[in-house]
Formats: sequence, C-alpha cells, structure tokens
Amino acid sequence: MEESRISRTQALMLVISSITVTGHLLFIPVILNHASRDSWLSLLCAAVPALLAAYLTARLSQRFPGQSPVEYARTILGRWLGSVVSALFIFYLFHDATLSIRGFGEFFTSAITPRTPILVYMTAIIILAGYAVRSGIEVISRTNQMFLVMIIPVGILASILTHKDKDYRNFLPVLENGLQPVLMGALTLLSLYSTFIILGMLLPFAPREGRIGRASMATMLILVVMFLGPLTGPVAIFGAERSMGLSFPSFQILRDIKVGELQRLDLLGIMLWSMGSFSKIALSLFATCLGVSQWFGLKDFRVLALPVGSLMVIVSLLHSRNFLELYSFFQSTYPYYSTFCGLLLPAFLFGVAVLRRMRVPGAPAGGGERS
Repeated sequence: MEESRISRTQALMLVISSITVTGHLLFIPVILNHASRDSWLSLLCAAVPALLAAYLTARLSQRFPGQSPVEYARTILGRWLGSVVSALFIFYLFHDATLSIRGFGEFFTSAITPRTPILVYMTAIIILAGYAVRSGIEVISRTNQMFLVMIIPVGILASILTHKDKDYRNFLPVLENGLQPVLMGALTLLSLYSTFIILGMLLPFAPREGRIGRASMATMLILVVMFLGPLTGPVAIFGAERSMGLSFPSFQILRDIKVGELQRLDLLGIMLWSMGSFSKIALSLFATCLGVSQWFGLKDFRVLALPVGSLMVIVSLLHSRNFLELYSFFQSTYPYYSTFCGLLLPAFLFGVAVLRRMRVPGAPAGGGERS
C-alpha cells in the first residue's frame, strides 16, 4: 500500500475535477440533445439522487474506515459474492478511464487538429498519467489543485463576457416536449454524478478526522452548481436548435468570445481541459491499479501503471469507430450502466451492512461521525 497521504479536501477536489472535466467535454452535448432548453430542469431532477450517491459513498467509508469499495464489498458480502462485486467496481473504474482517454483524443482530433492521429493524444496523456501514478497520489492531487485554481476564474470570466449575448427567452416554452426528455437528461447527469464513488478509493489515503458526510454532500452541491452555466449558456447564446447540434458547446462559447483585444480564450480552455483531463485520467488509472492490486493481493499497485495504462489505450481505441459511436454510447447505454455501478450497487452494499449491523472494529457507531 502506498504511504503517501492527502487531505480530505484534496481528495474531494480530485473528484470535482474528475466529474467536471468529463461532464463539460462529453456529457453536456448529450444532455442538451435530450432536454434542450429544459436541461436546467434535468439538473434539478438529478440533484437529489446525486446527493444520495455522495451520502452513500461517505457512509460506507465511515463504516469501513481504511477500506476501499473493492475491500469493503468483500467484507459485507463475503469472499465469493464480494469478489464478484469488487471485480465489477474495478471494471467500472477501468472502463470510465478508457472513455475519458477516448474523449480526450476525440476533442483534439475533432475540434482542434483533425489531421493528427488520435493515438498520438491518447498515448501522450496515458504516459503522463502513468508517470503520475508511479510518483504517488500526492503528485496527482497537487497538480489538480493548480488546475482547479485556474478553471474557476476562467468559468466566471466566460460567464461575464457572454452575458450580453444571452437571450433567456430561448428557455421558453418550458416542457415543450413533455417530461420524458427532461428525465432522460436527468438520468444522464445522474450517471455522471454516480462516478463520485471513486472518492471511496481515495479516502483510505486521507485522515479520518472531520465530517466527511457533510463535506461529500457539499461537494456534490458544488458539482451541481458547476453544471448550471454550461447547460444554460449554449441555449441562451445559440438557441435551442443550434445548441443541440454542437459537439463541444462549452468550447464553442470560449472560441466565440471577442471583447476588444481580449479574444481566443479557447486557447486557455484547451490548456485547462488538457490539465483537467490529465487529473481525471491519472485518478482513474490510480484507482484501477489500486483496485486490481487489492483484488489479487499485490503489495505494490504502482507496477501495474504501465500494463493497465497500455490496456486502457487499446480498449479505448476498440470501443468506438468514431466520435458518433462514442456519443451514441453516452446517450443510450452509459446512463443505465453507470447509475447501476455508482449508485445502486453502493446502495445495496450499504443496505446489507445496516441490516447486518456490520462495521469494522473502531468505526463509529451509527455509521460515522456526526454530519
């Protein structure tokens, strides 16, 4: 087991970056395609179950301190069934990483340099991520802190500079196409927020003091707020019809900003999304290698960084023939699969643990500290 330690704040910041980068690059167009001008309603509908996902992740970590989801699944369900559930968690982490790698490559080859082979970008990002994993979780978390410090001001600046171009009448009429598109958009958002379970792989490296329950739910609220602008901005600026046809709407907004001498903010966006994608992919690679080492009982997970990272690139290449196939997967299959692995499985584990009154020795009664 790695001896590096990070703070709980750093762990939560990693989760914020992980969900935000993936969501802004890959999920915003899917949600807009489902709900269009009603995407803000999808965000509201997804908020409550998303908070539940954060609550379950925190409570399970409190009941089984020092254990990751791969480990406490075996504690709760026993060796055989627990190993099956643990393997499913590992596959979920692995697959999420491959989707992020492919999405990173598609962003560059579709929006920036279409003549460059996608393998160039995918190989470059996994080499950097593998080096970071071998260097330790502290390196990943500190790099991520720099990214978050930069992206928040850029987001605020972009919102201010585009305010004059927004027409909020584009959000009318509300529920023009009924409730079903809103619910599909909400499910897509929930599937993204369900990846919050990756926090469970980080908490064993963080101090146990503090109110992780409240902190986790506050983090999820921050994540909900961070998607309000990217979901409403494209509709307010481009209109409902055009926003549904944009592959990377947030990037398009940055590209169109021109205020006097201030222009080409898209270059800053490219830099920030590259840094954020590095944090996301490095975190996913770290969690996958850690999970595999725990499943097989290996002492050092860092030796897995190269083989697992190489396999991720191969799978990400084979996953989809082009961006349209990847987009179709996010639109049709991923919402159900991710919600099952990231929300329903933890709910099942938590329910079994409560009914059987299970917790490791030393865990606080009631499932954790006061929240």
